[in-house]
Amino acid sequence: MTSPVAPGSLSAKRTIVFLGGSGGVGLAALTRALGAGHNCVALCRTPAKLTDRFAPAGPPANLRVEPGNAHDAAAIARCLVWARDGPGGPVLADTVVSSIGGVFQLARRTIDDPHVCEQGARALLDALALVRAQFDLAASPSPSPPASEAAAAAAAWRPRIVAVSTCGISESGRDFPLAETPVYHLLLRVPHADKKVMEEVLVGGAAAGAYAYTLVRPSLLTDDAGKPERRVRAGAGAAPAIGYGISRDDAGRWIYENLLENAGERAKYENQVVTITW
Repeated sequence: MTSPVAPGSLSAKRTIVFLGGSGGVGLAALTRALGAGHNCVALCRTPAKLTDRFAPAGPPANLRVEPGNAHDAAAIARCLVWARDGPGGPVLADTVVSSIGGVFQLARRTIDDPHVCEQGARALLDALALVRAQFDLAASPSPSPPASEAAAAAAAWRPRIVAVSTCGISESGRDFPLAETPVYHLLLRVPHADKKVMEEVLVGGAAAGAYAYTLVRPSLLTDDAGKPERRVRAGAGAAPAIGYGISRDDAGRWIYENLLENAGERAKYENQVVTITW
C-alpha cells in the first residue's frame, strides 16, 4: 500500500475535514477555507444541502462532499484521506472541524438526539484508529526514526480536532453573564450535558498523543449576519471571555482565522479550551 504523505508537505494547501459543515458555524469556517485554497472534505447526510449553495457553477474543485453520517466511523475515515494524482500517495487530513449538533425542541427543552455530540466524538476517534490501521500507523509518534520520508510523514500524523462546544459547562467558574443563568442551566441543560461528555471524550483520547485538540466554547449563538469589522473576544482556560452572544458566522470566522489559517494562534490554542464572544 502506498504510504501517505505529511499534510501540507507538497504545497501550502492544507487538508481539512468538516463534520457539520453544511450550515452554521461549520459552513462559515468551510467557505473561508475554500476561498483560501485549502482542500476541504465535508461529510453530509444530505449532500445537496451543501452543494446547492454553490449553484449554478457547482462546488469548487478543492471541495469534496462525502455522503454519510458523523456517527459512522467508516464514513469519517474516508474523509480523512485525500486522494492525490501523481507520485507521493494520498494526503492525510491535518485538521477536523466538528460542529455537529441536534435540533433543539423548545417545548421539551431538549434536542432530537441527546447524545449527538458524544456519539460523534466517539465515532471520530474510532475513525482515526481505522486510518492508522489502514496505513499501519502507530497510535503515537515512533521513538525511532522511520526508514523513509513517507514513513516519517505517516508516523508523525497528529491531526488537530477543533470541536464546537458551548459556554455554560465550565468547572472552573462561570463563563457567561449572570443574567443568562436560567438559559444555560435550565433551558439548555440536555444539549449542554451532551457537549460536556463530548469534551471529556476528546480530552481523554488525546492523552496518548495521537492527536491534538481545541475545544471552542462560543457564547449563545445567533443567526445575525457576520460583521468582519467586529472584534471577537477570546479567552482560554481559567480566563474565559464573557459575553451575551456571537453570530454563527463570526464564530466560524474566528475558527478559520485562528485555528485553520494562523499558525501562531493555532499553536497557542493547542490542547486548550477557548471561549469566544462579541
